[in-house]
Amino acid sequence: MTRLIDLAGTLEQAASTSRKLTKQQVMADFLKGLAPEDLRRAVSYASGKAFPTTDERVLGISSAILTEVILDLLSVDRLTLRQRVIHQGEIGRALVDIWPVDSNDSSCLTLAELEQAFETLADLTRPATKKPVLTNLFKKCVHPLEACYLTKIILSDMRTGIKEGVLQAAVAQAFGYSFPEVLHAQLLLGDLAEVALLARERRLHEARFRLFHPLEFMLASPIESPQQAPGSWMAENKLDGIRAQVHRSGERTTIFTRTLDQIDESFPDILQQMRSVCDDVLIDGEIVPMRDGKILPFSLLQKRLGRKNITPTVIRACPAMFVAFDLLYLKDRLLLDTPLTERKHLLETLAGRYPDLIVLPSSVVDHPDAIQKAFDQAIESGHEGLMLKNPTSLYTPGRRGGQWLKLKTHLPTLDCVVTAAEYGHGKRRGLLSDYTFAVWSDDQLVNIGKAYSGLTDNEITRLTCTLKSLAVADNGRVFRVRPEVVLEIAFDQILESTRHESGFALRFPRIKRIRYDKKASQADTLERVRALYQSPANRGKKIPSSMSDPQPTLFDGI
Repeated sequence: MTRLIDLAGTLEQAASTSRKLTKQQVMADFLKGLAPEDLRRAVSYASGKAFPTTDERVLGISSAILTEVILDLLSVDRLTLRQRVIHQGEIGRALVDIWPVDSNDSSCLTLAELEQAFETLADLTRPATKKPVLTNLFKKCVHPLEACYLTKIILSDMRTGIKEGVLQAAVAQAFGYSFPEVLHAQLLLGDLAEVALLARERRLHEARFRLFHPLEFMLASPIESPQQAPGSWMAENKLDGIRAQVHRSGERTTIFTRTLDQIDESFPDILQQMRSVCDDVLIDGEIVPMRDGKILPFSLLQKRLGRKNITPTVIRACPAMFVAFDLLYLKDRLLLDTPLTERKHLLETLAGRYPDLIVLPSSVVDHPDAIQKAFDQAIESGHEGLMLKNPTSLYTPGRRGGQWLKLKTHLPTLDCVVTAAEYGHGKRRGLLSDYTFAVWSDDQLVNIGKAYSGLTDNEITRLTCTLKSLAVADNGRVFRVRPEVVLEIAFDQILESTRHESGFALRFPRIKRIRYDKKASQADTLERVRALYQSPANRGKKIPSSMSDPQPTLFDGI
């Protein structure tokens, strides 16, 4: 029986090197020696999953419950544990230095015991009933690494540097397959643990596609002007919504987002919309706020996400529809290797049989001037931009290959003042890499957002030293700083928000550069933010008080 400490030791060894091939070798050597059931468990746990990817069960264990269990078992106070977590950047790694070592390793937790406990935890609904099971599980950890990796798996927070690609390559190497063969099998099955079992038994050729596991989405490459897109393209309005994938078979419908999260509970009206479709299908498209064929502001959708109780009142106030633009599976046929024109024809034929299925219209453009005209019409109609798709393109999950392009409006950047900085996670756990920023309202700074992407590691290291020297207060993790550092912030749109004292928030903010050439007093103002909010390029306008206000329709601009 394989023990958790064996898996933890292997993951530690793989994590200790930055060389992907070495990580792959370490994992392959470990996996090929496992019995079938332990192989299945080990691949799932190494991926940070308590259950297979295609299994909808969840543990339902929060970091708060986990912390209570750990404090009950250890002779440390809450403040000490918190400080160690801040220093290490995660709970699991913080336990390595404080978990007691038991010399009797004969009672080490096995992967089979771990699986049984996880199944029990998933069946329990109340935190009070989960806590004793969790406590008994941690009591069986006789080595700090066991407690560390048990925590990592429970919280799905591995931080070992062993990405899915490394595990896929390790499975291929362990059982004598090529990387593309393993990648294709996982695309069909959706679960690398199951792929590993088939590979071990030399039955990888038996993998067949099945619905209700999300495929990676095909991505579009951004372009700045129509001149960057020579040739003939299928043009579609770029909708401002949530990219989604709908799986339908029999009476079952499931919705996945671009992050591969399942969001059925947030959109019962989408489930109802798709109920009339009687074929087995996998459809790619966009969820948009819509009423009577008119697209409403994106901010309406944000009120739906993460909510488990979507009442009829919420649906009436924030209506949503699924708009399809690609068909990836129909009946028993996977269409990824089928040209886009044929996929679109099959989709439109399907919509002809099921009127509730809305298909995004497209047109052919074959010259930069035609692209510019279609783009201008899309923007004037209130859309986010224009999509350009190669008519012969195959569907390549998770890739930007230049077969799909996106042309969008660009709002000006904002120069903002850093008011607070927070420690990051993983390799950035000792660095201040998350920045809260503000603009001027008269002589006061009012916060407008938070960003953590866009800077290099060297820039973050340098900025950490600067911000710590400017700190006026901190709680061990978040530092409030004197307003001296200016960041140039790019973003997709400005939305009204009650979260920030400015009354606005930036959608998808990212740091373009550090403005060493600017003083804090030269940063942008709330007045400029308001002006940008009202500009035609912005898609963050207030929800209309009257539905008679003009709104874009799907067919505008095409």
